[in-house]
Amino acid sequence: MRVLHVIDKSFIGGGQVNLRNLLEGLCGLGVELHLACRDGGPLVGWVRSLGIPVHPIPFDKKFRPGPARRLARLVQRERIEMIHSHGLVATFYCVLARTFFGLRAPILYHQHGFHHHNYGAATVGLRKRAERWVCRRVTRVIASSRDDREALVAGGYAAPERIPLLHNGIPEPIPTPEQSARARSAIPFAGKAPLVGIVSRLHVQKGIDTFLRAAAIVRAAAPETRFAVVGTGEIEAAMHALASELGLDDVLVFTGSLPSIACHPLFDVAVMSSRWEGLPITLLEYMAARRPIAITAVGGCLEAVGPEEAELVPVDDPDALAAAILRLLHDPGLAKKRADAARRRFEIAFTLPVIAAQFLDLYREVLVR
Repeated sequence: MRVLHVIDKSFIGGGQVNLRNLLEGLCGLGVELHLACRDGGPLVGWVRSLGIPVHPIPFDKKFRPGPARRLARLVQRERIEMIHSHGLVATFYCVLARTFFGLRAPILYHQHGFHHHNYGAATVGLRKRAERWVCRRVTRVIASSRDDREALVAGGYAAPERIPLLHNGIPEPIPTPEQSARARSAIPFAGKAPLVGIVSRLHVQKGIDTFLRAAAIVRAAAPETRFAVVGTGEIEAAMHALASELGLDDVLVFTGSLPSIACHPLFDVAVMSSRWEGLPITLLEYMAARRPIAITAVGGCLEAVGPEEAELVPVDDPDALAAAILRLLHDPGLAKKRADAARRRFEIAFTLPVIAAQFLDLYREVLVR
């Protein structure tokens, strides 16, 4: 079968990483894969390194007819049998191509979560209307978490029978020696003191402020502990200021952007302090790396881990997060038990072969109908 994946942007964000992982998992399973996206970003090189053709199309949020026309011509030229689109913008163009330019292939809309809260109040209503318009015109709407699926049903976006639940998967996270050396150089505390780390985009969603306030509490109780924040983002300056205000400058490092898979093995406790989530790649990487995890009990995170696999805490509660971190630091037996259980859960449900087989079953089901 010939399947065209479509995504608007080619920079590296969560959707692009999930797409690249899925394409890697599908390689060798009898699917002829293609990708359409904007040119110039690192996703293009990533995907071409897998031997998959990439077709540049200048998608944007102006929703001009040109990209939709080019998409329809690409589908006809390459004899594409199915379109697997990622995110609202890409899927909107796919539906435009079907509506105005004769595209006939079935469209699977891989929703990758609701992101309306990232936009201004004036835009939210328009985005919701656009999402409903898209969902009602595609063949299936793929939800990545139960929370997303329930929201799609409750919001009237699509009927339950048209919303398969398919989780994200990741390859085995094995850093190169160069990546490991870079991570150790950026985190000078590694191997010299108990290290509590978080890998995250620096965005209000991720609760970095909660992590920093918890770090201050942990430091007071266990002064030998050190901390690392791995990532960049729009609130970076504010988080640097908060860390200084909390007196963490001498025990905490902001590393900026680093290969995340090289950082996880350095953490004695891995943290996620998000206020909302779908099913984050970072959590799956923590699980695969067999790290003791302290995490807020939100959204799709609870589909990956429960109380056996992680210490679960409420949102925006630094005291509870600090207590969970201290439990894992002070009880090595508990930390190992949680980490081993998280690894087992990863192997059962979130490896690339497991996830790719589920997507292949969906492709076959849709093409047979």
